[in-house]
Amino acid sequence: MKAIITLLGVLLIVSKPLQAQESTETPLDTLTRSVSSLLDDYNKSKRLKITGYLQPQYQYCDSAGAPSFAGGDFATTAGSPYYSRFMMRRGRFKFEYNHENVQYLCNIDVTEKAMAMRETYVRVIDPWLNMFSLTMGLLQDQFGFELTQSSSVRETPERARYTQTLFPVERDLGAFLSMLMPRSSPLFGLKVDVAVMNGVAGVNPEFDSNKDYTGRVQYSKTTKNEKVQFAMGVSGYYGGYRIGKVKDYNLTQVSNGDMVFKTSSDTGFVNRLAKRVYGAVDAQFSIDWPMGITTLRAEYIQGQQPGTDASNKSPSVPPTSGIYHRLFNGSYFYFIQNIGQSRFQVVFKYDFYDPNVKIAGTEVGKAGSNTKMSDIRFDTYGFGVTARINTNVKLVLYYDLVKNEKTLVTGYTSDIKDNVFTCRLQFRF
Repeated sequence: MKAIITLLGVLLIVSKPLQAQESTETPLDTLTRSVSSLLDDYNKSKRLKITGYLQPQYQYCDSAGAPSFAGGDFATTAGSPYYSRFMMRRGRFKFEYNHENVQYLCNIDVTEKAMAMRETYVRVIDPWLNMFSLTMGLLQDQFGFELTQSSSVRETPERARYTQTLFPVERDLGAFLSMLMPRSSPLFGLKVDVAVMNGVAGVNPEFDSNKDYTGRVQYSKTTKNEKVQFAMGVSGYYGGYRIGKVKDYNLTQVSNGDMVFKTSSDTGFVNRLAKRVYGAVDAQFSIDWPMGITTLRAEYIQGQQPGTDASNKSPSVPPTSGIYHRLFNGSYFYFIQNIGQSRFQVVFKYDFYDPNVKIAGTEVGKAGSNTKMSDIRFDTYGFGVTARINTNVKLVLYYDLVKNEKTLVTGYTSDIKDNVFTCRLQFRF
């Protein structure tokens, strides 16, 4: 009992200074401390920004099982073809955190097919001129205009056929250096991007030591009354991948004048390089006048693209079949018209992709030439209308009229039925 009384006495003596200290804090001090804590939490939350968009859509194709660049082929992995589908074309969720001169970004794509990694990087902006930035991670390839334009603001459901062929997922892992002239500079509007990347199509691990290099120089200008805007750009790409022990083929003219693919006999040199070399120019122009905003946009590309006998797409894994070296060209043209000040916009788009400019369609598939479906030129005529329901939601109705050249390849002796209608509802937040 004495021990308990002694312990209570000690606690009473110790608590008195504490009570005295607490009594010195006024209500104003308590309020100030609480507000300071709330402001600190608020400032931290401001650094985090969450955005994204969803693109559910319905599509109808001319024929079941048709190959398509309007969101993928109309055939299941089980081999059962279909001609209509509902799908989640894109489901993007982007988390961005900014602190001082550093930006962290993570972007994921969630659809019925899979959950995939998109832009995920760390960007450091120089704290002195605020003019240069270095980005490392997964970023969009800096090539051309359409490739770098977000799918949430693009006026058509998909990019051009050649863009999807050369850059299947539009992104690569690497280091990106950018220079943007400040507003105080007479060269304001000039932007330069250069990058060194793995060169692996899609979001896949590197499969050789070869690195790819790309760059773009662009200049944009707006008049003082902001009624007219124009821009132009030049892009270049140099890279490729190791062929290994598979054979490679080059197009050669034989004695009778025919163009044929001939195989290389030097397959023992496993470090042979399948070169990817592209060059492109692009331009955009828009004017705001009483009829509404009118926009014209165009790009032309040519270069060298290796592929297989069945596909020209840049590979995501090491090739296991023969490599065919082809010279290609392609282009797209947009005409976009806002209907006055209404919620409606109409768009017309034309694009073509000729994967093998050295051979005409009537010669593709000729016996002994080794030319096949991957040498066929395609022209796509697209037209549609967009209705802006509100700031966050828009409805897109679009039709792709696809034409292939007539060849001697089985199934492509005439134009195949692969036109696609798309009805898309986009929600952006």
